[in-house]
Amino acid sequence: MTEQIVEVDREQQETLDERKALKPRQVADYLKEHPDFFVGRDDLLLDLTLPHQRGDAISLVERQVALLRERALDYRHQLARLAENAKENEKLFERMRLLVLALLESKGLEQLVEVIGDSLNHEFGIEFHSLILFSEKPMSLPVRIEHTDVVVEALGSIMTSGKAICGQVTQAELDFLFQEQAENVGSVAIAPLSYALSEPQQLGVLALGSKDKNHFKASMGTLFISYLGDILSRILARQLHS
Repeated sequence: MTEQIVEVDREQQETLDERKALKPRQVADYLKEHPDFFVGRDDLLLDLTLPHQRGDAISLVERQVALLRERALDYRHQLARLAENAKENEKLFERMRLLVLALLESKGLEQLVEVIGDSLNHEFGIEFHSLILFSEKPMSLPVRIEHTDVVVEALGSIMTSGKAICGQVTQAELDFLFQEQAENVGSVAIAPLSYALSEPQQLGVLALGSKDKNHFKASMGTLFISYLGDILSRILARQLHS
């Protein structure tokens, strides 16, 4: 009987000790809040070891040095990517600057259309592009002319939203925009062209296409196509109403 009581007391004591024992999360939280805990406690640092991936034991300081080297390497890679992106953005800005100047200097819609096509194909490497202008009257221009209602019906929310988009669209929308080239287009960037004079007016739509389904992504943003659409809208408004 006495032995049973002793055994029970021992189990209760072990349970109590377990409750009092610090959990790993508590230790980790404490060390995060007190990063200088080991300052002046060199004897603790000497006793601490961490298992290496190969099973060997390494000191805490060695592990810290290894982690710092890994982080430094990651930072170098991030800086390299940022530098590369900066170079690409600089090239894009220069191409865009030349295109805007050429558009501003173009004389008439025919030259405007020619400048757009030449720049998109050769300077920007755009595989497919489609420029559609709106008019209720027939126009003798080297560009596709459609009635506004026809385009709105074909493109739906792409036109009614008034905002540029990037990514993939339906096959029917591809067929309308790119016609016989539609089967080769995997992804698109589309900018509705509009300008507010006395009242908002839809002028047309510009679509860029790529064979690569991942070239134009919904996550990539629309800064480039939106900016190009804004510039083109203003120039077209002047050309069409001059």
